[in-house]
Amino acid sequence: MTGVRIRIIIKKASSFLLLLLLLCSCDRTLFHTFSSVGGEWHRDSVVEFVYAGESSPSRICGMQLEARTDASYRYKNLVVCAGFFNMNDSLLTCDTLPIFVYGDDGHRIGATAGLLYQQESNVVLPDISFRDSVVIRLHHLMYDDVLKGVHDIGVKLMNLD
Repeated sequence: MTGVRIRIIIKKASSFLLLLLLLCSCDRTLFHTFSSVGGEWHRDSVVEFVYAGESSPSRICGMQLEARTDASYRYKNLVVCAGFFNMNDSLLTCDTLPIFVYGDDGHRIGATAGLLYQQESNVVLPDISFRDSVVIRLHHLMYDDVLKGVHDIGVKLMNLD
């Protein structure tokens, strides 16, 4: 009887794991890319991404703003201005977003791959339709004109419907 119970438990657990795997693999990513700024991000250097549009009727979109930094980045956060434009260069919306690099305890936040750490900031963009093409322009709003230690800036757009 113990062997039968063990088989039933294993069968239920494997069914649960398969269901969990299927649910987690439903990727809602519409667009995900990075642009290199070469280890120094100058204030007048605008990082631009062009999203070509999506055929889904999504009106609610989430965005992750991502940065890859090394140990020479000395600030607790990275403040970025994100502007969204249509293809006619008309401003749709603009927002200021912080990316936290160090926690309150002084330790770096984010995942690491070698010497670079990747941090992200999440925001919901309910007023933008990502059915159409959108241009995303990013520049930093930090005190220094040149930010040492910033290697890459990225954007990830997700369908939240």
